[in-house]
Amino acid sequence: MASVSGLSASHRAHARKLIAEDASRCYARRHVIHYTQGGARWQGISSRRSAVRNTYPNYADCSSLATWLIWDGIARSYGVRDVVNGAWWRYGYTGSMYRRGKAVTKLSSIKIGDLVFYGGGRGIPTHVAICLGGRRVLSHGSESGPLILDIDYRGDRRMIRRYI
Repeated sequence: MASVSGLSASHRAHARKLIAEDASRCYARRHVIHYTQGGARWQGISSRRSAVRNTYPNYADCSSLATWLIWDGIARSYGVRDVVNGAWWRYGYTGSMYRRGKAVTKLSSIKIGDLVFYGGGRGIPTHVAICLGGRRVLSHGSESGPLILDIDYRGDRRMIRRYI
């Protein structure tokens, strides 16, 4: 599959490593990452928080946390345009993410940083989580999250898409 981000293979590998490390640290800090669908959910990017500087978002929802993880791996690190939401890394939601990227059709082909979409029936999905490798995802769908879960922790998995 061709690169969506335009990064070289070595830069994609480095970005995925950063995303996995960031996600693990977010999970460890889940008690201070609060769930919100308000404007504060974009504070991770708007405040240029980065795991490299040991700074993380304090507020997020599923889509903004997934976007921040990819932003920290490809935009902050390599200056890549917003391939996730198409909104200059300023905003977006599950629907804008779902319309972008490239479909991953086989579970055996998923990579760290791919996004998994759930719910919504035939319409726009209602939830997104980010792949961590194997069958694990980081999901932030409630105040108790973000949580590391099996990719099929919900029975309504719809699509996996790649942005890196």
